[in-house]
Amino acid sequence: MTTSNPPLSSAKPHGPIHLVVPRRPGADLDALRARLEGIAPLQDHDVVWHVPDQRGDIVHLARDAAYAARADGGLLVAAGGDGTINAVAAAALRVGVPMGVVPMGTFNYFSREHGLALEPEQAVQELLQALHDGDMRPVQVGHVNNRLFMVNASVGLYPKLLAEREKASRRFGRSRLVAVASAVWSMFRPAAGRRWRVVMKTHRDATAQPEEHLVSTLFVGNNPLQLDRMGLPQAQMVADGGKLAVVLLKPQGRWAVARTVWHAATGQLDKDTAVLSMACAELTVEPASWRPPQVKVAFDGEREWMEPPLHFRLSDRPLWLVAPSPLVREDAPTHLQTSEPPTEALAPASGGLVPA
Repeated sequence: MTTSNPPLSSAKPHGPIHLVVPRRPGADLDALRARLEGIAPLQDHDVVWHVPDQRGDIVHLARDAAYAARADGGLLVAAGGDGTINAVAAAALRVGVPMGVVPMGTFNYFSREHGLALEPEQAVQELLQALHDGDMRPVQVGHVNNRLFMVNASVGLYPKLLAEREKASRRFGRSRLVAVASAVWSMFRPAAGRRWRVVMKTHRDATAQPEEHLVSTLFVGNNPLQLDRMGLPQAQMVADGGKLAVVLLKPQGRWAVARTVWHAATGQLDKDTAVLSMACAELTVEPASWRPPQVKVAFDGEREWMEPPLHFRLSDRPLWLVAPSPLVREDAPTHLQTSEPPTEALAPASGGLVPA
């Protein structure tokens, strides 16, 4: 891991565009290339496509693309969903370059939170205009151990739900309906009952008394839009910056879990007696009974084995996002207002709160 913080490099207004695109089963990359390269403003730039040979290669590919963007004064761009944005953001933060986003995922929590256009053509045009105008904004970033997360991270039963989502997507296709249905189905499947010991520091103060809890599932949120849809008052605290939202689910039976799921779907999670929610700057998580060599952690819809204890914290520096100013876009959503149904907060595409 890089210990020093490289200075932020600038992207030239007419420099190359380093486009990082994920490889998905059944995706037509030639059609996507033709669709994006047909956008007139993009034709004024050299476009370098970075497409992994396999899905798991995108982390290393994004890192190579970030170094290339720093070397030639280009702009690093993630063209995908929250998982792709995660890989590109980690590379951008490590290398010290700004990044842009072309939303092409299922739920696009990150993109909608920042008021980005969801149609690829419009998103590219607005991104290039922001690049030419020098519009950038700092974005709060979370870490679990050495891995970055933009939307959320979780431990407990949730990583298993993500595995069920992937199986359903391969069989029925990638859509919001499939994601929600797989979440509901996973809730009634047999699951392990590990308990977690959570120690929280409410402030960045070594003298503050930590809080300790025993839970079955832990959800750490860094996206005010998703948190608001679940009915959590900590959404505004995350939007204000300097805090992560923490949702703790007490050990309970399956029918009680179903009630919790319903509360989350209807935006009433703060009323559930099995749920504790709060905001903090950092927290440590470890298995309550015995310590396995590794535990599975979900972050921004991806999964990875990590060695406990797990340490969640805010990054000491922001990610710089090239995007239109929120004051310019009239159609940009506010942090805590949306006309979309809250049920999307349940879906595992980016990590809704639905334990298996």
